[in-house]
Amino acid sequence: MEFFEAVKNRRSIHALEDVAVVPDEKVIEIAESALNHAPTAFNGQETRVVILFGEHHKELWNDAEKIAREKNKGDFSRTEQRINWFRNGHGTILFFQDREVIEGFQEKMPHLHDAFEEWSQQNQGMLQYIIWTGLESVGYAASLQHMEVNIRPEWNVPKSWKLIAQMPFGKQAQPLKEKEIVPAEKKLIVIK
Repeated sequence: MEFFEAVKNRRSIHALEDVAVVPDEKVIEIAESALNHAPTAFNGQETRVVILFGEHHKELWNDAEKIAREKNKGDFSRTEQRINWFRNGHGTILFFQDREVIEGFQEKMPHLHDAFEEWSQQNQGMLQYIIWTGLESVGYAASLQHMEVNIRPEWNVPKSWKLIAQMPFGKQAQPLKEKEIVPAEKKLIVIK
């Protein structure tokens, strides 16, 4: 799929199926390429990723459901449905920032302390978008989530890595809704 076609087609798809539309190695390749080439402030490269497949992926969403149930004493049906859709997917990409890298820059350049926090979030956004668009380009559906989850010890995630978001992915299991697009002339100013 051509790059801008993938950009145009990328959507938040919540209902997923556990179908490998490409070999898992292709997902790993997308993540590696994005990690190696997504821009980061001062080339800090503090963005980190963990990819969960199989039972590890399902355990993540089992834990997310348990945590959400404990915190949500009201109507849980919508949250339960969404978590079921994510769990039914093929895998989940976890996005982290390495706090050691960020704090190292903050110590070296204290006058930019707050800027490094902001830039780190921008770096995350670019990485997430590259991976999301990469998944779209090979036929996977995905969405970006910000749920409380457990990071299991057997995943060997360093303590300095702070979880930012989760991206469950799989075969699309819901029809696409038409996306409303605000006309470009309301969002774009061109000065020549």
